[in-house]
Amino acid sequence: MSTMNKFLILVTGAVLSLPAAGQTLAKAQFVDRDGEDMGQAALIDPAGEGFDFDIAPGSYKPTYESFAELYRCPDWFRDVKFGIYMHWGLGSVAGFVGHYGRDMYWSAEPDSAQRANKLSGYRPACLKTHEYHVKNFGHPSKFGYKDFIPLWKPDKFDPDSLVSLYVEAGAQFVGVMAVHHDNFDLYESTYQPWNSVKMGPHLDVVGAWRDAVRRRGLRFAISSHLSNYFHEHAFYQGPECDATGPMAGVPYDYCDTAYNGLYGDRVQGRMMRRQPDFAINWYRRTKELIDKYRPDLLYFDGPLPCGVFGRNIAAHYYNLATDSTGATPVVMTIKRKHDGIILDRESAGVDDIQADPYLTDSSINPGWFYLGQRMNTGKGAGDAGMDGGVVGDTRGKDRLRLNAAQIVDNLCDIVSKNGTMMLNVGLRADGSLPETFADELRKIGAWLRVNGEAIYGTRPYKVYGEGPFRPSALKGKYNDHQFNFTDKDIRFTTRDGALYVISMEWPGDGATLHVKTLTETMLPGIASVTDLASGNRLEWTQDADGLHITLPATAPSPYATVYKITTD
Repeated sequence: MSTMNKFLILVTGAVLSLPAAGQTLAKAQFVDRDGEDMGQAALIDPAGEGFDFDIAPGSYKPTYESFAELYRCPDWFRDVKFGIYMHWGLGSVAGFVGHYGRDMYWSAEPDSAQRANKLSGYRPACLKTHEYHVKNFGHPSKFGYKDFIPLWKPDKFDPDSLVSLYVEAGAQFVGVMAVHHDNFDLYESTYQPWNSVKMGPHLDVVGAWRDAVRRRGLRFAISSHLSNYFHEHAFYQGPECDATGPMAGVPYDYCDTAYNGLYGDRVQGRMMRRQPDFAINWYRRTKELIDKYRPDLLYFDGPLPCGVFGRNIAAHYYNLATDSTGATPVVMTIKRKHDGIILDRESAGVDDIQADPYLTDSSINPGWFYLGQRMNTGKGAGDAGMDGGVVGDTRGKDRLRLNAAQIVDNLCDIVSKNGTMMLNVGLRADGSLPETFADELRKIGAWLRVNGEAIYGTRPYKVYGEGPFRPSALKGKYNDHQFNFTDKDIRFTTRDGALYVISMEWPGDGATLHVKTLTETMLPGIASVTDLASGNRLEWTQDADGLHITLPATAPSPYATVYKITTD
């Protein structure tokens, strides 16, 4: 996942045609400007002139104004509330850190100018990954990232069994990663020969997941993590060789142009590559992905990529799905706010109800990919929200970033504020799911089977709830593993005329739950208050100070507890 800051590129030279191989496009200055797709539209968009985008016919045009005017979020997305997707690919083979292909080539700290430029992909923790790689696999001149491809042997991969488990966990949609930042496609790709069908496992990963998901009648999601704003600059950007030691001067494998299809073109300065060529190739690959696999949800790990090419992808995706009534029953998510595209909030929360539906993606395991017992989880390990995120006693077990209790709490918080959760679960390279993760998923499913009425198909109440915890009070981004709800934190949802009161932590056996928000003025005419888990009616009183519910003698759930309120 992305840990990149946002930058604007101020171009000082015009770009009127594609450059020759190895030629830089223009001198550029990088200026921090939050919210921009690194300013590369000025470099990319001219290549769209005369390009045959061949988008599906329909009302959507490749402009943000068209998306805002025509797109409305489909009800199915607002109803499902909880889905599961997976980081599974070459990163699962390498282990140790999720951005292995970015980190492994950094054998030394770059000079101060390059170190200050975050587009280089350098992080201090990269040096540990390089040391780990040399020790366990060999020098990058002899064993590069490409050499993990033949080692990927998913002989325990059973998508039907995994989808069945995810259904047991309460997932209403299931997703698969089609390509990570490493540029290796996990489907039958016409425009990227470096793919999982032609190499390595010789498996159409996306197709296998799609078929298994469709057999269960679920919605199908695809995530794409390849984009100009991250892969094009940050991956495979280290030095060309060791500066010192016995292998000094021996080029790393990514300097061999025979592997440019995976590693990209290395040009002088390394920071600027061939953006128009990249954008055209990205467009063709992504359009083929949409046309072949027809996802209900298409997730981009960042802004809408590649300028005009990304806007044409959005228009094509929407037009292709729009039905005879004019409805567009698909969802596209990006990590920048634009009307007409659903916003994804990676591993983060919001303080209040959002006007538009949104997605929060998070991870049950540290590292996004399954990284094994030797993962680098130290501070600054380089994966968003992953360092320091291990919970519980993990001796002899695969490590958790979020346990079932945390996931249930976070889900309730997200749903109360008009959001949907998509939970990442990393698989081992062999395709098996660690039992540690499976156990937590079963616990989530058990809770949802009892309390799902307060989650699925619900809408926010007048207010999200009450209590002291605010996500904004936490420092940094990607911090949902640090959420700390109390017995004073309460969340609300509504469905079919009922109001659901969700107590995030148990106040105590036989205690009185005081819901300050639900005064006689706020919610008049209460007819009943029911413990959702048992179906038993509870005693209650209401006054100007709120609603007072006498709780059962014992907690009905090990996690959040739910009370259903009906009115006359």
